Amino acid sequence: MDTTGRKRSSLRRYAVALATSLLFAAPLAQAQNFEAVYGETDSSEFGEDVKAVNVCGGGGSVLVGTRNRGDLQDVQVSRVDNNGVELWQKTYNIAGSKRSLGQAITELSTGRGFAVTGGVWLGEGRSIYVLQIDCEGFPKWTTVLENVKREQFASGYDIIEGLGDRHFDLVLVGEENSRDNKRKWGRIARLDNGGGVLWNQFYDGLDRWPELRFRALTENIAASGAPTDLVVAGNSVSPSGLSSGLMFRTDFAGTPVCSTALNNSDQSQAYFHGVTALRSRQFTGQSVLVGLNSRVDGTGVQAYLTRFAAGSCAVITQTLWADPSGQAFRAYDVLETNDVGGSGPQLALAGTLGQPQYGAVFAASIGNLDDTPLNVNRFGIGKEMLVAIDLKSSDRVVAAGSTFSDYVGVGDPQDMYLVQTDPTLGTLCDKPWDPKVQRVEFKPQDVQAQFARIDPFERVDTPYVPVHGADIVCEVDPPENCPGVINNGIVQLGVHNTGYLNIECPAIPRSSGTNGGSLVGLRYMPTNGDAASPGSPCEGWGVASADLGITGDTSRCYGVNNMALVSFVYTTSTATSVVDVGPSKTFRVTHKFTPVPATPYLYRVDVSIQNNGSQNVADLRYTRGIDYDVPPNTFSEYITLAGSSSYVLAWNNNGFNVFNPLGGNSGTSGPFTDLGAGDQGAHIDFKLGALSPGKTLSFVTYYGAAPTEPLALGALSTVGASVYSLGQANWNGTGNPLDNLPDPFGSYGFTSGEPATFMYGFDGKSPR
Repeated sequence: MDTTGRKRSSLRRYAVALATSLLFAAPLAQAQNFEAVYGETDSSEFGEDVKAVNVCGGGGSVLVGTRNRGDLQDVQVSRVDNNGVELWQKTYNIAGSKRSLGQAITELSTGRGFAVTGGVWLGEGRSIYVLQIDCEGFPKWTTVLENVKREQFASGYDIIEGLGDRHFDLVLVGEENSRDNKRKWGRIARLDNGGGVLWNQFYDGLDRWPELRFRALTENIAASGAPTDLVVAGNSVSPSGLSSGLMFRTDFAGTPVCSTALNNSDQSQAYFHGVTALRSRQFTGQSVLVGLNSRVDGTGVQAYLTRFAAGSCAVITQTLWADPSGQAFRAYDVLETNDVGGSGPQLALAGTLGQPQYGAVFAASIGNLDDTPLNVNRFGIGKEMLVAIDLKSSDRVVAAGSTFSDYVGVGDPQDMYLVQTDPTLGTLCDKPWDPKVQRVEFKPQDVQAQFARIDPFERVDTPYVPVHGADIVCEVDPPENCPGVINNGIVQLGVHNTGYLNIECPAIPRSSGTNGGSLVGLRYMPTNGDAASPGSPCEGWGVASADLGITGDTSRCYGVNNMALVSFVYTTSTATSVVDVGPSKTFRVTHKFTPVPATPYLYRVDVSIQNNGSQNVADLRYTRGIDYDVPPNTFSEYITLAGSSSYVLAWNNNGFNVFNPLGGNSGTSGPFTDLGAGDQGAHIDFKLGALSPGKTLSFVTYYGAAPTEPLALGALSTVGASVYSLGQANWNGTGNPLDNLPDPFGSYGFTSGEPATFMYGFDGKSPR
């Protein structure tokens, strides 16, 4: 684990299927994180694009793709609410054709609905279409664009609504292929808001570039600073078959301004699939294009990121992202975030990893196009892909693609797949992943293209059919009213139903500090600082029989393993979790969280472990650990492990160790005082003795926070904690610890304990 707070090991092993009907009670305003599938059971749907809904009433997200049913192909649009619940789904037969593809969608301003593009087979060839539907999915108009030659194959791949004085115009990009597939031309067209074609052009790379392929589009600041340019992502192919990543720039009339092709001479193939315009102050007018790079033989596939200068096609920086095990990794889409993870503007990307395939969502720094302190997560159970991403709100994204898994066992061959993340770009079913990043300098080449107008277009009718089919395939977090967020007026805990800390609660203010967010773990309410949730939310516990080899553990960081929920009861100030552990429910473990009457700075956690099995347990183990990320300067703190108890088997400062008591540990072994500064935690393994069948062993632990170190130590002394950990800030006492900006480092934080000292305690006299 590095010092950025990213999680790096131990895959989650479960996905909980929930009935969609259970979610209708959740309020639309409270966006949750989830993973969901959409599509009928007797057909095959694949998703191509997604947009968060910001103008049409009701919010939510809208997906577009294609439904395959025998020899028929229909455009499918699915709209869901903020919690993933289906609002409506419809399929469209463009011009009554039996074969239509849905490739891209954009939301229109002033609540006019959505515009969709793709391809439709008419006669011998396939043409680009644009379909406008209203907010309920009912068709308003459809325009079909003519090809260079009618019998050739064209499709639209991206569509946007214009800016400035062209705000209601639509612009699309796509490509057209010759029937023998030896020539490909780029296509760009501009339509007015009623579907009339203002201009429709194709772009020919001539003999030097027999293939120009346009895949994604954005509008960005032009070199003149007045009208904007169109910036296109795609690839260009040489006569020898070598593909280069292509950045193609035109003015808003479609006249080429400049173009750059990038590859590594004759050693690699490069492609761009996605593009975003940058708007943050330091990078205004620049563009980032993403895609993939591979060796010429198609192996060694890596995600490829490139940032281009404002108003030009000049390359600033390039990186490759690779899977350490050598699996293929492709980036398909990119956006500039506002404040995901509390770290200011970043890039968020959607892609697909490996074979078997997992969808991936990850963050990259804008400046260097390298990794950030945010989590890098993959999604699904090995048969998924993600190809599109959009900004859901200031601190989360939605990503869409396809799943080839039949999650609910109804014979469903393929569905649209939607992931809505929490502020760490994760869900409760994500799996951590650790890519490697390297800087590269692929050689740029100029691309010259001739262009010409294609005048004819056709207005057609589009029949539609309502369809249904949706399932949530991952535990939704949080349910209504954030159950498990409890407090005593000073200390606030977010208790998951399996007993670990860290649940999401967008209904309350984000925590303070440089990486504050909507996760609630261990908060000190007077400063709203949370020491358990920033970065990797690695707080958790585990229980095991070392002699029988039975173990189970739970955390937001590594998931719920070999454990089943029995019950979860909560009030505004208390929570009780009961779980069974082991394949035969060997252990029943209860965690009861209650305020401590003698001090406002601690929560009492009563833990009981019952042997429900038929065998004697000779060596009972319990583990509790926390990744302390202490504000205001999260990922840099001082740690203390102190006290003594015969029940402590081992303890260290690595908050990222797994919570399996039989798993390996690393880190600096305790005891120690004010160890740091660094990205640290507290991990304690307890050896509790024997437990015969039918018997229960109970002990008492504590979590809390106090404004100073003396008050924290006094609270621990009051309850008789014989072993404890402290997490304290790397802070010099100046600045404002209640905001989200970095404050100066220094020793004041660990000498005084301000602005808050976070703590965990264990009562060594209590096991019985």
